[in-house]
Amino acid sequence: MARWDEILSLPVQSPPTLEFSASDLVWSKVEGWKENIDRVAVIPFSRVNDFIRGESSNKDCPTGFHVEARRRPRHDSTFKVKVDSILEYILYWCSFGPDDHRKGGIVRPSRTIASKKKSAGRPNTKRGCTCHFIVKRLCAEPSVALIIYNQDKHVDKKGLPCHGPQDKKSAGTRAMYSPFISEELRLRVYSLLYVGVSVETIMQRHNELVEKQGGPSNRDDLLTHRYVRTQERSIRRYKYELDADDAVSLGMWVDSHPTCVFFYEEFSDSEPFTIGIQTDWQLQQMIRFGDRSLLASDSRFGSNKFKYPVHSLLVFNSENKPIPVAWIISPRFSSRDAYKWMRALYNRVLTKNPAWNLAGFIVDDPLIDITAIRDVFNCSVMMSIWRIRHVWHKNLMKRCSANEMRLQMSKRLGNILSDICSGRGNLTSFDEFMKDFADNGEFVEYFKAVWHPRIGSWITALQRFQIASQETSASIECYHQQMHVRVFNEKNLDVYQRVDWLVDKLATKVHSYYWLDEYPGKDDFSRYWKDEWINELTSWRDSLNIPDSDVILEDQCAEVSDEQACDKVYIVLNPGSELSICSCPSSERGYLCEHICKVTQMFRKKDTSKPSLSLNQYKEALIKLLHCVPHDSLIRDHAVSLTAFLQTQLNALGSFDSDERMIDDQQGQNGNLGNADGRLVNHDAGGQGSCDESAFQDEMDIDPSSICMSPSGLFAMHGVLPADILLANGMEGIRPPNDGFSSRASTDIGHNAEEPKTLPVSVESHDPCSVINQHGEDFSDDIAGSDDFNDLDIDHAIDERLLHLAKKRKTTNLEEKENEEIE
Repeated sequence: MARWDEILSLPVQSPPTLEFSASDLVWSKVEGWKENIDRVAVIPFSRVNDFIRGESSNKDCPTGFHVEARRRPRHDSTFKVKVDSILEYILYWCSFGPDDHRKGGIVRPSRTIASKKKSAGRPNTKRGCTCHFIVKRLCAEPSVALIIYNQDKHVDKKGLPCHGPQDKKSAGTRAMYSPFISEELRLRVYSLLYVGVSVETIMQRHNELVEKQGGPSNRDDLLTHRYVRTQERSIRRYKYELDADDAVSLGMWVDSHPTCVFFYEEFSDSEPFTIGIQTDWQLQQMIRFGDRSLLASDSRFGSNKFKYPVHSLLVFNSENKPIPVAWIISPRFSSRDAYKWMRALYNRVLTKNPAWNLAGFIVDDPLIDITAIRDVFNCSVMMSIWRIRHVWHKNLMKRCSANEMRLQMSKRLGNILSDICSGRGNLTSFDEFMKDFADNGEFVEYFKAVWHPRIGSWITALQRFQIASQETSASIECYHQQMHVRVFNEKNLDVYQRVDWLVDKLATKVHSYYWLDEYPGKDDFSRYWKDEWINELTSWRDSLNIPDSDVILEDQCAEVSDEQACDKVYIVLNPGSELSICSCPSSERGYLCEHICKVTQMFRKKDTSKPSLSLNQYKEALIKLLHCVPHDSLIRDHAVSLTAFLQTQLNALGSFDSDERMIDDQQGQNGNLGNADGRLVNHDAGGQGSCDESAFQDEMDIDPSSICMSPSGLFAMHGVLPADILLANGMEGIRPPNDGFSSRASTDIGHNAEEPKTLPVSVESHDPCSVINQHGEDFSDDIAGSDDFNDLDIDHAIDERLLHLAKKRKTTNLEEKENEEIE
């Protein structure tokens, strides 16, 4: 029992790398079987394959591991669970052992079979390597794996190196290298075959590369024509339709591709099915480009053609090109369903990198579950307007043939969109738009039937969330355009109604296109590129290559010269608007072209009074931040904490003149801060009063308890009342006995246990901390009189004002005594 107590107390290790080896773990020695000492470590069970890949990539001795033995308890068996009971036992052995096929080697009797013709390409595969380790999945901790790694040296039973660079007898044979090709080469071969590159071309380019580097130097350089031909044959013979029933066929596909599926719920009478697809390569891209960066959502691809739409999650590489890292297919995206697959995806990322964190999530649908996104990813949410801009632009070009009318309508819609994002527009603006342009019946009827019923949710979302930049919208639109070319290229249109075809298409051919987009050697196959394979820059990136001299800005339009054909000029109407129109073919299809992006950049440089929607919202957020410091600001916490501390001292000072008014310090500190004695109010130019804390909570989306009580550690030593204030006041409180303070304090304290009060805070206060004392005198002039005030200035100003009040009160008391003596 002591052995298992020690094992179960070991920490679970999960290195923050995609692959890790034994050298990345801290190994412990515990008592083993037959008084041996076992070398053990505990890792998450989901990362066993990462450990195997990392251990196989040993530079000193590259190898691979295979399952030599596996044991699992039978499902129908009943046994008493003990502390050492296991759910699974797996023995992994080096691929060069345990048998020894070399001359004079030992082969186990159970492996003695009829002699076969030895393959000429694989001589001496088994060389008696003794390296192996055991993986145990315990019943006590099913989520972790116990690794027992006693034999970690790649040697034979004589203790001599049997393969790898250290084995001199392996020189000139495959035993020098790993027995398997790398995952990168396997993906390269599969991707090239899926996009239509022939076997001969793949081998020709590969052999040229090996000869260029001076001969083979690793296992990948030994790629054979036979292997590539075998993979090509398996791809050609594969059929997506595993069963006539679509649901059954999809279930069979999921069972045969467990590493490509991160979430799956089958069809049922009460709940629709949901499947989440993510390959290992997509997971790596999500970890690489999504950490402390953005994740975008394209939620409605294929809504008009597929049986169920595809929800895509995108990250952006160094060139801001979109990379799909997950595809989710479901007939509906309700709140509960979205939370399930989001949590499964997030947990899968954390198993690889526990420190992974998302900076922001961009959505393109106002009805998406924002609460689930914030709960799972714990990040801010932004809204992209690329979808409404694309659909409005596309239908405007399609349904309105008059250029002048098209120009006026696009300009009007762009202004309405800008007003809504700035908080000035509402549903009435669209009603007036449809009334003013009633003559163009086709587009107005379309807008009234399709968009008017749901425009209210869009208005709320655009005013509530930060708007994503035009560069981000161009990247999402680029992905959408690529998917149209790479998916909708089937001759048989009936396949679009089958889910098994869609799942297989995304995980194989579409995945291959995006893998090749990131492959640095793709230019070697440029002569075989097709329309689906062409990976151009986004329209925003293309606009950066257009020189300023090729653009001529005018009042109502702009001219952009074509770089390839100098005599060709594109006209951009409504420059600077969110719905600009260009005469190029891409814009006529509704896409955001590079000419519009270039004109928009130059227009905003020329006229700085009209910034982009995202920049305008950013400036408004900064102004609001200056007017009201957020809840997690040090200045705000210090101001609220200092106010509470001053209130406590004033309560204590006001009780010295009567024993009946005595209150202890603890009660005073928990007293009501919500009355006129020491509250924060708004003193803006309009003279608005203070708003309660609930308004601040709705605006900032925070827990009110986080700002009601500040930690005592924020009190500054110089924030305490001056030591001579009691002497200056004749050992009396600052307030006179008849000012009603003591009664109010007692009442507040008496009700504190039943109705805890909070501190009213103004959302739109122009001063981060504006304090009013009991006499109605304002401290804000002393505190916020300077543009660069800090917390030390706040404390100093309050101390000076309190000292001034104490001296003023002393003078008043002396005058009252002289008047009494005279009378």
